[in-house]
Amino acid sequence: MRELQIDRILVPTDLSEPGLIALRYARFLAGRFSAGLMLVYAEPMIFPGRELGVLPAYVSATPEHVNALELRIRTYAEETLRGLTYIVAATDGDPVPSIVHKAKESQADLIVMATHGLRGWRRAILGSVTERVLHEQTCPVISISRSSDQAANVPPSITKILCPINFTPAARVSLEYAARLAAAFECELVVVHVTAQQDAIRARAAEEDVREWMGVEMLNRCSVRQLVLRGGPAERVLDCAEDLNADLMVIGAQHKMFRDVTTIGTTTERIVRFAKIPVLTVPVAAIEAASTVEVERV
Repeated sequence: MRELQIDRILVPTDLSEPGLIALRYARFLAGRFSAGLMLVYAEPMIFPGRELGVLPAYVSATPEHVNALELRIRTYAEETLRGLTYIVAATDGDPVPSIVHKAKESQADLIVMATHGLRGWRRAILGSVTERVLHEQTCPVISISRSSDQAANVPPSITKILCPINFTPAARVSLEYAARLAAAFECELVVVHVTAQQDAIRARAAEEDVREWMGVEMLNRCSVRQLVLRGGPAERVLDCAEDLNADLMVIGAQHKMFRDVTTIGTTTERIVRFAKIPVLTVPVAAIEAASTVEVERV
């Protein structure tokens, strides 16, 4: 198994106090992998009239304005990132395409974002920058709820990783990434599969299916524990993360996530939205992209 390599971490920020949670987590990961950090702040500059229902018309910021923004970003991050070298990128325009563009331009290996934590009708109306980035991005994204334990100035740590699987190619990719991450932190990896089967005999058969699907090689890569649960997938996975006191969840995703931000969609979407711990979403294209970049860097 190749070691997990994270050289560049991108951190989108809105310069809010709750948003510092992403900076703390990114610093933690940068220290572990000796990775470079880039902070990205996008500020839409639009003509008045948006409130009248007119589509926003973006205008370019002046160099003076961009310099002022970069100073604000450094002032905002100064205490959290003190002693650490990092890059600041301030831009004008819609945050989502700006973040996606910067991630591709910088060849980011990972994006770390704090979610705004809205629920109910407010999320339905406002949507989520994090969810839109997840829909557009091809590299892994860690989303951290601003209401999670990490927000209470608790030092980030990774001692137990939870990886839900459902025997799909996306699950295979997420398991591969989770195993590499568990090996890097020398921590326990808990693989959980949720089945609708209520019969105990069939549930035991599902356990055998999990072991067979994972393979002997995967079981030997790191400290792995397998669980088979019964019930609703998203609910049982979220409960399991809380019961096990997991530090991080790793899940796989296709690029069909969050097609409509006004509805609660797939299991992956519901986990991202409601998890109380950081969730690392790995697109199916991530491993292929990482392999390509690895060859180009050599």
